[in-house]
Amino acid sequence: MITMVHSNPARVVDGILCVDRKFHTGMLAFCAALGGGMTTVHPLATQDCIGIDMIEIPLDALPYAVLVVEPDGDRASFQHLIESSTLVYGMGLGFERMAQACGVPYVMVAEYDLKTRIVASTSQVRSAARKSVRAARIAGDYFMHFAPDAKRAASVHCNGYPIYDALQSVNDNRVLYLDSRMSEDMVTSGEQLNVRLRDRPSRALRLLFSGRYEPLKGALDAVNVAISAIRRGLHVEMHTYGEGSQKDDMRRLVEGAGMTAQVIVHDAIPYPELVEISRGFDVFVCCHIQGDPSCTYLEAFGAGLPIVGYDNRMWRRLCQESGAGLSVRMHDVEAVVGGLESIHSQSGLLEELSHRAREFAISHTLDREFAKRTDAIREALASARAAHC
Repeated sequence: MITMVHSNPARVVDGILCVDRKFHTGMLAFCAALGGGMTTVHPLATQDCIGIDMIEIPLDALPYAVLVVEPDGDRASFQHLIESSTLVYGMGLGFERMAQACGVPYVMVAEYDLKTRIVASTSQVRSAARKSVRAARIAGDYFMHFAPDAKRAASVHCNGYPIYDALQSVNDNRVLYLDSRMSEDMVTSGEQLNVRLRDRPSRALRLLFSGRYEPLKGALDAVNVAISAIRRGLHVEMHTYGEGSQKDDMRRLVEGAGMTAQVIVHDAIPYPELVEISRGFDVFVCCHIQGDPSCTYLEAFGAGLPIVGYDNRMWRRLCQESGAGLSVRMHDVEAVVGGLESIHSQSGLLEELSHRAREFAISHTLDREFAKRTDAIREALASARAAHC
């Protein structure tokens, strides 16, 4: 039996599972690839941590079992599940130490390296002293717990370049994958892309931002990019889709600039709708300040959208690998606008970047990236069974 531990919260009420759509899609793929006998474990979702694309599914319609754990509650059922597992796979809830105590092999999924953890933890802290204390605490936990747990893992599946590089000296058995929900049939076709590119000179350059409206994602900066570009005289418009703590600030910023017709801040929409809408844009504006492995990158590429964004460690490397966008100085809104000016004015640049984006997406579809993980899980499962015999 395989137990999968996930950091994304869930809730079960009256036999109905409420969970993130992306998670459920992934679990269906895991079940199809690895067979039955799988149980997934989640922290209990509170009202303030519900995601932006949640769905509800009856438990009896699932091909996997579900256990929801209260972080500070009784862990007896969780421990019993670990003890009875052949292999444990995932991240969160301290499952690694529980698996070690039970003598059960585990595969860790890792996303954030130390620098990204510190940025994520301190991005909304204003006091320099408090930032330093929090950063020290994060570093202590990383070296005392996370790194040793990663070292003892049968394998570490690394979501993105930064964490893959960071664990090079910790665990030799690492798998690099790039997170995406884009299957090959969802990637925009070459014909669709060419139609959009031919149409471009007759209209505004259409900018897109989607995701969480939070400081880590640079949501306010993305809006400021559009406002500054318009003030510079560029013929652009922007639409954003998401949810988060900065939504009202984003809308006030647009209203204060008098640009509500050119910059529209939308609420979140279901992912399938976002995929369809994305194909009508030209450029994705990405002002992420953390080097996170966001699926946003490949999903933008899948719509044939080049990215102009801050050179966080994930985008800097992905930009080099794909050649499908422009990477500019961190926290520099005007540098992003400068990148848009280049795309706006240089003949053929948008076409070149757009086709590179699509090509990279096709070579890193959900199917391909997912196969890397399931192949490695099969190997780890076979090793675990052999050791048990």
